[in-house]
Amino acid sequence: MDRLIEGRGAALEGWIPIRLYWRDDQPIVDWCYLGRNVFEDSFFEQTIGKLLAKPFNMLFRHQTPIEVLGQWSEVSPGLKPTGFVFHLSRSGSTLVSRMLAALPTSVVISEARPIDSTLRAHFHSREVTDDDRIKWLRWMVSALAQRRRGDEKHFFMKFDAWNMPELPLIRRAFPEVPWIFVYRDPVEVLVSQMSQRGAHMVPGVIDPSLFGMRSSEITTIKPEDYCARVLAAICEAALQNHRYGGRLINYTQLPEVVWTSVMSFFGVACQPEEIEAMQMAARRDAKNPVAVFSSDTIRKKQKATGNILAAAEQWVYPVYQRLEAARQGSGGNLV
Repeated sequence: MDRLIEGRGAALEGWIPIRLYWRDDQPIVDWCYLGRNVFEDSFFEQTIGKLLAKPFNMLFRHQTPIEVLGQWSEVSPGLKPTGFVFHLSRSGSTLVSRMLAALPTSVVISEARPIDSTLRAHFHSREVTDDDRIKWLRWMVSALAQRRRGDEKHFFMKFDAWNMPELPLIRRAFPEVPWIFVYRDPVEVLVSQMSQRGAHMVPGVIDPSLFGMRSSEITTIKPEDYCARVLAAICEAALQNHRYGGRLINYTQLPEVVWTSVMSFFGVACQPEEIEAMQMAARRDAKNPVAVFSSDTIRKKQKATGNILAAAEQWVYPVYQRLEAARQGSGGNLV
């Protein structure tokens, strides 16, 4: 285990946390060297995978106690968060994050594993308190929000979809950071998830209590119903909290809403060339950069099975309709 940072040196200059794991019931941070590389991929893990393939990172790695994150945040505090992006999953949030990353003065971190591990640390150890998670989250964000080129001004973070129920704790850590919740018609989301499920849609991968379910019942729930109940829990969390620094964004508003409204909501005044850069990014499919982006709403609707339609109607549409009413009734946000 590497020594702790001594004095006010820069032992971790250019390094980035990539994993939070446990050793002898103690949280440990795994680091790799990023240098002046930037996050140009759609997801955090894609960039990290490329870095770990480099000989240096294969041979030399830092593993430190989590307290080193706190020391590093004092030595080198990162950019203050400009805005957070939450989402229902398969709803256009990757398009949003790629548009934000098109701004040359921004750092964008998308679905970083160490952030998710920090938020769910209490599932690993009952000794982890909310205060611990808040403190660790601030430290982790600071380490991820370091300038790489030197001229960055804004820091945006996209969370995993299942982090939405943790929003009250995230807001305690960052009470002044505005956030958006991107969502779409639940049938369209369910069609995508049943074709290829995300981690939160596989029973048992993530503690079901996060979504208001008991472990004893998840093995008897039909797959469509389980996925629909997860979506309903995420939507309910957004609905209950959107009045506190949040804005609701429906997939149908993309991509124009990003440069016409979201950026001003985040407090960022964009120059014409920056808007053009975002528009260029919006012309490409977020998950397939070589393809031109186009809405797949009709195609998704056509693939919906009877079980998907029934699950969406029973579990998700009631809260989805309330989300829509809140978005349309108040412009989606109360500052």
